[in-house]
Amino acid sequence: MKKKIWYTYDEIHHVIKQLAAKIQAADTPYDAMIAIGGGGFIPARILRCFLDIPIYAVTTAYYDSDNEGQTTESVRKIQWIDPLPSELRGKNVLVVDEVDDSRTTLEFVLNELAQEDFGTIGIAVLHEKIKEKVGQLPANMPYFSGLTVEDWWINYPWDAEDIDEHNRLAAESRA
Repeated sequence: MKKKIWYTYDEIHHVIKQLAAKIQAADTPYDAMIAIGGGGFIPARILRCFLDIPIYAVTTAYYDSDNEGQTTESVRKIQWIDPLPSELRGKNVLVVDEVDDSRTTLEFVLNELAQEDFGTIGIAVLHEKIKEKVGQLPANMPYFSGLTVEDWWINYPWDAEDIDEHNRLAAESRA
């Protein structure tokens, strides 16, 4: 069984604030974010507090929700930006997800978005796992990560049914 770790909303907020500073210090001003659902929705929303740019969304399916940590055969589009809104054409966009794990979903989304009429496409992830990646990121895309972490199962507060228990486990895992 894979080791697990829990993060609280407060911890995530602090990491995203630091992530926003990295993005703002880079040479590219971003005009919008594209959150990868479901995990990228909340990090994108918190990131908007610091970057003050609109959020668009795409949703894919790759992880099997019935089997923790298991994947399906391939990534599928569930919700997409189609057609691309005119206000995004030629604009710099930041693709946001919660975790860079196998990189399979990121590779799929980025390759699909690279076919559209964007300026610079950047990547922002809350957690980057230290492990060999299956997927490859397209060349020359700016990449920002909040924290580099071990290859453990990450329990996010937005997935918790009992937030008090989740926070107790987070505190216990830090002790």
